[in-house]
Amino acid sequence: MKRYFRFFILLGFLLIFTGQSKAAFKWQVGEKLTFKVRWSFVRLGTLQMHVVDSVRIKGRLLYRVKLRMDSNPVLIFVHLHNRYECLIDSLFRPVVYMVNEKNGETRDVMIYQFDYDNNKVYWDILDANDTTKVLQHKVLKLDHYMYDGISLTFFARGNAKLGASYRVYSFIDDRNGPVDMHFSDELRPLYFEPAKKKFSTFEVYGMFHLKGIAGVTGKYRGWFTNDERRVPLKALMKVFVGNVVVELEKWEKWAP
Repeated sequence: MKRYFRFFILLGFLLIFTGQSKAAFKWQVGEKLTFKVRWSFVRLGTLQMHVVDSVRIKGRLLYRVKLRMDSNPVLIFVHLHNRYECLIDSLFRPVVYMVNEKNGETRDVMIYQFDYDNNKVYWDILDANDTTKVLQHKVLKLDHYMYDGISLTFFARGNAKLGASYRVYSFIDDRNGPVDMHFSDELRPLYFEPAKKKFSTFEVYGMFHLKGIAGVTGKYRGWFTNDERRVPLKALMKVFVGNVVVELEKWEKWAP
C-alpha cells in the first residue's frame, strides 16, 4: 500500500512540474517571426523580429536580434519605417542597442552601450547622413537593468513561469520607467489561426508606466507558447493610435 502511495505522490510532483512548462527557454539562431498589427479591422503595419546570429565578446555569448517596424503603405496618417538591433546576453539584458528611426522627414540614429560593471550607459546620437560622426554623447547612470523593446520581449520569453511577477525597467531616449509583468497561475488554451491548432500558452499581463516605441503605454496582455521557444502568438496593447492587436502571421525556424 505504501508503495502505491509513494507512486501517486511522485506522479503528482511530475504532473505539477510538467504542467509548469514543457522545457526551459531555448534560443534559435535564424528564428524570424513576422507579426501583423491591427487597429480594429485596419491593418496598421508589420513587425518582424529576427535572431540573426550569435557572437562572443570578451568571453560572453551574445545573441544579435533585429527588429523591423513598417506601417501599412496605404495609410496616409502613419509613416513608420524603423529599424532596431540589439546584442542580448544570457540574462536577456541589452549589451549594445542601436536605433534607426524615421520621424516624418527626419531620421534619428542612436547607439546605447551598457557597462554593467560600472553601472553606466553610454548614449550616442549619430549623424544620420554620416554615422561615423557623433552629434551628442551622454553618460547615463544605470540604477537597475534597463530593457529596450527587443530585450524586454526576450526577458518575458525567457522568464515565463506560472504565477511569476516581475517589475523591470524599460527606456526610450534618456527616459525610463517601470514595466509590470505578471504571468497567470495556469496555462491558457489559445487557438492560433495560422497554424489551425490550439496551443497551451503562458498568459502575461501588466502595465507600461512609460511611453515607449510607437507610443506603447498602459495595460497589455500577451500569450507565449508552452514549449522551449516561448514564441509570442498574440498581444493586446495600447499605442499612439489606440488599442491594437499584434498577431504572429509568419515564422521561420519554428515548427508549431
